[in-house]
Formats: sequence, C-alpha cells, structure tokens
Amino acid sequence: MNGASSVSRLWKQLGTAALWSGCVWTAVGCGGGASVKPTVTFRPSHIEVAGTEAAPETSTSPTTAAPTEAAVAGGFGTLKGRVVIQGNFSPLPPAYEKGAAPKDPSICGVEAIPNETVVVNDGGLANVFIYLAKVPSGVEVPPPGEPLEFDQRVCVFRPHVIVVQTNQIMKVLNDDAVAHNTHTYPKRNSPFNQTVAPNDRSGVELKYGRAETQPFQVGCDIHPWMVAYHLPVDHPWATVSQADGTFEIKNVPSGKMVFKVWHEKGGELEKSLTVEVKPDAETVIEIPVAASKLARFEGPASKLIQLSSAD
Repeated sequence: MNGASSVSRLWKQLGTAALWSGCVWTAVGCGGGASVKPTVTFRPSHIEVAGTEAAPETSTSPTTAAPTEAAVAGGFGTLKGRVVIQGNFSPLPPAYEKGAAPKDPSICGVEAIPNETVVVNDGGLANVFIYLAKVPSGVEVPPPGEPLEFDQRVCVFRPHVIVVQTNQIMKVLNDDAVAHNTHTYPKRNSPFNQTVAPNDRSGVELKYGRAETQPFQVGCDIHPWMVAYHLPVDHPWATVSQADGTFEIKNVPSGKMVFKVWHEKGGELEKSLTVEVKPDAETVIEIPVAASKLARFEGPASKLIQLSSAD
C-alpha cells in the first residue's frame, strides 16, 4: 500500500512538472505567466513584424515592447493652433503691379503678382510648415491619400506651399496660355525639371520617393519670379498654416511629440517643438514668431536661372 502511494505521488509530481513546462513554452498565462507581445518596427515603405516572443516577467527594459504598447494604447488626437506675429509688420507690396510682368505681360500681367515671402493677416502668419520630426516607434503609417494638384495660374504657383506624402501622386497643372518650365530643387530626391504645356489640365505627374528634412524651393525657369516650396514627408502628420495663421493636424499619435516649424523667410522657427498631444481630444497651441526675425533673415538663396526664350 505504501509502495502504491509513493508511485501515485510520483505520477502527480511528474504531471505537475509537465503542465508547468507547457505553460512556460506556450506562454498562455497559467496563473499570471508571460504573454505573447509582438514587436512592430517602422520602415518608411512598410510595417514589419520583427518577431513574437514571450516577454520575461521581470523585464523592465525601455527598449522592448513598452514603446509600442504605449503608442498603441495612447491613441490619437488632433493638434490645432495658430502661428502669430509678435511685433509690427507692414504688408509687402506686390512683386509686380498689374500689367507690369516683365515676361508674357498679356498673360502674366492680367493681375498683380503677389509677394508671398511673408503673408500676415490679423496677426497670423501664413505659409508656415508644421510637421512631425519623426514617426514614433510602433505607430503604423497610413498610406498616401488622393493625388494632389500643384497649379500655375496667372504665372503664380498655387498653392505657394504644399506638403506631400512620399509616393503620393502630385499633378503639376498649367492654367495659363503660356508654357511653364517647373523645376524643383530637393536635396534627397531627384529634381523635377519639365515643361508643362499651355492650358494643360491633365497635368504632369510628380512623385517624391524620399522624405526631406526641410522644405525646398520650386521655380519656373521661364518666369523667374515664380517661387513655391514643397515638403515631402513619410507620414501624414504635417500641414501648413492658412491665411490667418491657423493650422490643424488630425489623428496625431498621442503623447510627447516633437515637431519642426519652418518658414521660407524665417527658416527653422522651431527645430524641436515638443507638444503633449492628448488622446481622443484637441490639443491647442500657439506658435509666436518675432517680426524682427522675418525682417533680418533673407531665406534660402534663390536657385532659379531664367531660360532665354522669345517673348
């Protein structure tokens, strides 16, 4: 009888050990054990699952799955705000008055050509780029949206500033009855340098494959006063301030996010603007810019060279 009891106890011990071993290898809980936690690593063109492993119960390393969990758990919010001028600023006169365009005046001179280097309305600064400096770890980047339009009308680029996601199609249009030679000057992408035929409303397709750290200049080699700025980014969390200085970026990853703020006349206004984005809510900020900073900085040197052509 004692021998039978010993055998019974031995079998129970072996069964318990086997069950515990199964819990460790399958990592399915078993009374508070480890759980499977996939680690997601961002790449500019795709999302890649690096692996699936059982996380040690005692692990406290900040470089493991914690940042991913925080980003996913934190949700997304909306960042709204306004870029405001501090100090006195006088509106800039037109680059050319109506009828005074030095090239193709019958087309380019039907309206005054504005000077858009600094545009202020009711104290708000327009045409300022506000963009997330880097995609946080573990956040999946939405694919590019619908094609954008970059037009040329009355020998002026419209819009003056534009954000485009990498691999998003941009259609370069021409609303004028005269040709334009649209020329981009990126640092990381190949330049776009093509003539856009008069009244081309189908457009020439332009696509940027790499993100740029700062906006770059776009010009027309035929009409050298034409200047605009493009900013390709590898995510959708970027925008430009409107005519009154207001801006809005939707579905921003929540938490402490670092943004860059750039203007063609003031340069890099903010290199690392840290904002605590609230999940499922609106976070409202104000970005002050000293008028004196815009007055003393001349912006990037022009890269435009006018082509010789008959009037």
